[in-house]
Amino acid sequence: MIKPQSEVDVQVERGQLKGWPVQAYRELLSKVGDESFPCTFGTLAAKKKQIFLAFIESTDPRVVTDRLVEVLTEFAEFIRPLPLVEASMRPLAILLLPPPEWLTIEDYYHHSWRLVAEVMHRDPDPWPDRIPSDPELPDWSFCFGGVPFFINFKTPYHERRRSRRSLHAYTWLVQAREGFDLIAGDTVQGRAARHVIRKKLSSYDQMPIFPALNHYGRPDNLEWKQYFVPEGHQPITDKCPLSMDSRTALRG
Repeated sequence: MIKPQSEVDVQVERGQLKGWPVQAYRELLSKVGDESFPCTFGTLAAKKKQIFLAFIESTDPRVVTDRLVEVLTEFAEFIRPLPLVEASMRPLAILLLPPPEWLTIEDYYHHSWRLVAEVMHRDPDPWPDRIPSDPELPDWSFCFGGVPFFINFKTPYHERRRSRRSLHAYTWLVQAREGFDLIAGDTVQGRAARHVIRKKLSSYDQMPIFPALNHYGRPDNLEWKQYFVPEGHQPITDKCPLSMDSRTALRG
């Protein structure tokens, strides 16, 4: 289901991967592999061919949810035994065919959170004891398969925030989070790494950084606000669109 970057490269070269997946993959590599791209760790992973890929070509909501659960289950099983830093340096790009009926950033926002809720509801593993289940707490994180993850959503409708723009795919860029607490945590080295990333982000997007971007665990941090960054400076909703226990899928 998930494929290492090197395998996808071979499939593209041999013509075994065609059409939309090739467009989406090439756009991803062009963006993430660019030295000006803000996420230095993502660029390094692309150069070392350490990105993992999954393509979801159906836009049927039930099929999409099924595939996301399958992909995240496989990825969590792969990531779980790795050392924390090494795990964080193995990002997963889930490239989904953009649904034709999603026509605005707000559409993508609300449907993204519905998918997150449904995926969490079907997680076969218990919620990790070390992570609170309330997304309004500063040390909450999306978890699946017992692994805390950070999700970076990219859509075709992001324009001003180039770092969140993905013309050919609706993208979930998923990374194991805990390793970044070590290499980009609240240390001299970690603060320097975050400073470089945020300086590059401001330049890349050519607009002020989204105010909710923060550091995990700080009292004023809310992870959920950083997963889906809007075009402007205010979150699309004030409260996280998940239930308080973060385990029940939203309906309607």
